[in-house]
Amino acid sequence: MTTSSPEGSRGTAGRAVLIVVVIAVSFQTGSALAVKVIDSVGIVEALWMRTAIAALILACIRPHRLRLPPKGRRLRLALLALALLGMNGSFYAAISQAPVGLVVAVEFLGPLAVAVLGSRRLLDYLWIVLAGAGVALLGGPTSSVSGLGLGLALLAAFFWAAYLVLAKRAVSDMDPLSVTTLMLIGSAALLTPVMLAVGPKVSGHGTALALGVLVAILSSAFPYVLELVGLRLVKAATWGVLLSIEPAVAGLTGYLILGQSLTWLEIAAMVAVMAAAAGASWTSGAGEELEVPTV
Repeated sequence: MTTSSPEGSRGTAGRAVLIVVVIAVSFQTGSALAVKVIDSVGIVEALWMRTAIAALILACIRPHRLRLPPKGRRLRLALLALALLGMNGSFYAAISQAPVGLVVAVEFLGPLAVAVLGSRRLLDYLWIVLAGAGVALLGGPTSSVSGLGLGLALLAAFFWAAYLVLAKRAVSDMDPLSVTTLMLIGSAALLTPVMLAVGPKVSGHGTALALGVLVAILSSAFPYVLELVGLRLVKAATWGVLLSIEPAVAGLTGYLILGQSLTWLEIAAMVAVMAAAAGASWTSGAGEELEVPTV
């Protein structure tokens, strides 16, 4: 996807910033609410509700154009669905162990790695060092992040990197909305046997079910549609820089919705990772990898 509007327009840039803020608030509000769903019904059920409901919503947008790709592209789509499941599953497990804002900050190491992979520029190594310093602070003795929480967040970052690479290839010859809908359907299908095996707890949890629907809308369907609009307003690299505000928004929503407070050291660690992600997006063109939907 390419940018169709000139970045020099102040009005266009302002709309892009507003869209990114709305996306970040929507997505991270959904993440904070997901913690409440996880506390009620468990990680597997919360993730299944988000994935299946989001797939249903997107499938209803253009049902007549939803079809399986040719056989040569199905393996790629299946791997993408698996990467999505790994990314969201490890993220949900992480936010059940650590504050949402810190998990989101660590998860941004995924797109950062994709941005600087194979680079030989010294400036890109600076972003790696800066991000590494932030993670080191989060792993220190004064941090509220447990070893398990940090490990799960790093696993989410790994799967996000894999997701970005696979999704970039998938949308190169397929409609992005179809790719997103099909990978959500595939992810939900992969997760369904696991949910049945652990025993669904959705029944009798009406509030959790309602929150699950809200999470699916806020964390997947709504921000994806907005992203398609925003990516047409500014350059891809600029979009990647704007997206780096998400850890800060996640920290704020975690505090407002869940009462999760952060120490000044943890905030400094988040800022380091955010600065590294923004810098890598700008200097390495990471926005090219971030043009795929974040679900």
